Amino acid sequence: MPRPRKNSVKQGESIGDRIRKARLTKGLTQTELGKRVGLSQGMVTYYEVRGVSPSPELLVKLARVLDVTVEDLVGQKSRTKPSDDTPDSVQLWRRLKKIQALPPQDRKSVLRMIDALAEKTQKRKAS
Repeated sequence: MPRPRKNSVKQGESIGDRIRKARLTKGLTQTELGKRVGLSQGMVTYYEVRGVSPSPELLVKLARVLDVTVEDLVGQKSRTKPSDDTPDSVQLWRRLKKIQALPPQDRKSVLRMIDALAEKTQKRKAS
């Protein structure tokens, strides 16, 4: 079972409250939400009632299914425009960390491939 994490956002409304509110707004039962994000109904209840913060991956899934932003679920104001230098995907961040952990020569090879693909795409768009 996940351990509760401290919430540094609005007092009075937990992340569980926001998940529940978004679920009800979407017209989903806990069972339906659970099926869509790969959780049991009991785990959905656990997150809603205990106010425990789900993992980043689960937060992304919940936000997509509930048609809200991750910021909405965690109680932070959404940025009006995402920063160009910040990947908006947890999976992308993980991949970037894996690339960073590679030996220098392998990392250079991967980065050269990325640069070549980006250049190829840019040339296609220009023509």
